[in-house]
Amino acid sequence: MKVAIRDDDTCYFTAPDELERVYSDIWDRVPVCLAIVPCAIGYERRGIPREHWHSGVALPLDFNAELVEYLRQLRRANRATVALHGYTHEDFPGGFEFQAAPDPDRRVSEGLTYLQRTLDASIGIFVPPHNALSKRGLAAVARHGLNLLGSFLSFRPSMRPWEARTLGNWWHVHRFRKHTGRTRRDRFVYPFVLRYATHAEFGCHSLVPGQPSTSSCRGSRKRARPAATFASRPTTGRWTRPSRT
Repeated sequence: MKVAIRDDDTCYFTAPDELERVYSDIWDRVPVCLAIVPCAIGYERRGIPREHWHSGVALPLDFNAELVEYLRQLRRANRATVALHGYTHEDFPGGFEFQAAPDPDRRVSEGLTYLQRTLDASIGIFVPPHNALSKRGLAAVARHGLNLLGSFLSFRPSMRPWEARTLGNWWHVHRFRKHTGRTRRDRFVYPFVLRYATHAEFGCHSLVPGQPSTSSCRGSRKRARPAATFASRPTTGRWTRPSRT
């Protein structure tokens, strides 16, 4: 099984030594994808100064020059890849950013252009903030040819425009669920890539302290070349390192 790690929420508020502390002895052995917020708006979380929790001020990544140079060094050393993680990561009355923002297409376009220019990087992956994505949000991501990486069931017919590959992908997911004895109520991340006309989708397994991550992996060995991406989430300070079990 191939394994990679997705780390969310690197942004203006991130200090390089926080990433170094967590991954210094990992990213030379296991691929790490940093899901980066281009222009972060602060919210209530340890590690973000209180004065930014409700300020509503968007802070571009390049306001933290030390972090930008560190991220460029990581890329040059092939220690990390970069994904676009929303635009501001702000919440709206109707939901999270790519569920409820009125302008998802602009956010993808401007965020992608800014992040590629700032980090001198070619970016082909989008990670939805809070792993939440509306049909409009998905359409915006697909229009820009970005592949989708999220901790959710990769296929939800009601949440996507219909296209030629939709039915075939539904059948792959349905057949795998049945083959592994799962019902629709079981927690489930399909462990293979789903390809569409302009993008591909792949699910992640969350690495949250105190929560098991193995149940949604069962059965993945029954098809050739399975893979798993594990998404780490912010806890106290910035990150709590996942245990090696």
